[in-house]
Amino acid sequence: MLKLSKYEDIDEDELLASLSAEELAELEKELSDIDPDSNVPIGLRQRDQTDKTPTGTFSREALMKYWENETRRLLEDELGGASPKLVKEDEEEEEEEEHQDNKAKPEPLMNSGPMTSRVENLTLLKPQRVEPMRLTPPPPPVDPNTSGNPIVVDDALQRVLRNDPELTEVNLNNIDDISQETLVRFAEALRSNTHVRTFSLANTRADDPVALAIAKMLKQNSSIISLNIESNYVSGKGVMALVQALPGNNTLTELRFHNQRHMCGGQVEMEMVKILRENYTLIKLGYQFNLPGPRMSMTGILTRNQDRQRQKRLQEQKQQQQNQQGAQEGAVNRRTTALVCSFTLSNGQPLPASTNACNTMTVFKLQIFVKSCKIFIVNC
Repeated sequence: MLKLSKYEDIDEDELLASLSAEELAELEKELSDIDPDSNVPIGLRQRDQTDKTPTGTFSREALMKYWENETRRLLEDELGGASPKLVKEDEEEEEEEEHQDNKAKPEPLMNSGPMTSRVENLTLLKPQRVEPMRLTPPPPPVDPNTSGNPIVVDDALQRVLRNDPELTEVNLNNIDDISQETLVRFAEALRSNTHVRTFSLANTRADDPVALAIAKMLKQNSSIISLNIESNYVSGKGVMALVQALPGNNTLTELRFHNQRHMCGGQVEMEMVKILRENYTLIKLGYQFNLPGPRMSMTGILTRNQDRQRQKRLQEQKQQQQNQQGAQEGAVNRRTTALVCSFTLSNGQPLPASTNACNTMTVFKLQIFVKSCKIFIVNC
């Protein structure tokens, strides 16, 4: 306590008066670091450590415009890229603006209060939205009606109605702008067509009326072997109509109706299997069964039909081989056999049928004429 008592009677004014200007500035800096002003933003509490003299007057508007232009230029360079010519023009504009702002009356920095400094700081931190520059031309707009199917619907319909022998496939897949009435007209036209083998209308928004028209077509058509109506709006009613038309159809070998908007359900699947037991030509079915029972039953039906097709094909091959062997055995040997003989009397009347030997594969024909008890054999 004795050591500190000697500092109690010190005159502070006399002590400050004895300090030099440099010592007073250093003391002011130390005091500002110890107890900073809470009204001043944090970014502005750092003391100025620059000893250089200012080269010009301070202009807040010029500084703000410079920061905005610089930020805009950086965003353009990063997002869209900028050409050297555009960058040069921006720099010239910035120099002109700075030159004009320098002519204006400068605004003192220390006159702004603490609240003004806080608002200015928030204004500087506000992000600036700048649209990127597009140096390349925009891509051409994509036509939403483009389906990639090159078929001309009206021409194909007319060819089906004319029963064109060169038209063996009608592919209407992925055509968005085709109407349901047009699909029904195709189904009606195919009833009497005898040359089209494949009919596809996947992803055409076909619904139950179209499926019913196709079912009627399957009952009358005898040339289509493949039908595809996948990815449409056919419900269980339309699917059952198609399946019910198959027992009377002996030409269709492939049917696809998977991925419909409406699910068929377990009852429809069981009825489907029950009806298809009476069909013996279908060997490919494009549908994913939900129930394991109908799935296994349908697999057995398709296997049965494939086995019947295989046996029929083997029988046809065997019959063809037998016909070829019979033709070879019935060939004519000109040197040893006279296969057909036609005998006539001198008066032109033939002998009785019991004495006439005939063979359909004869090459030579012998005629015997009886003249004066002499027999002349003439080769024809």
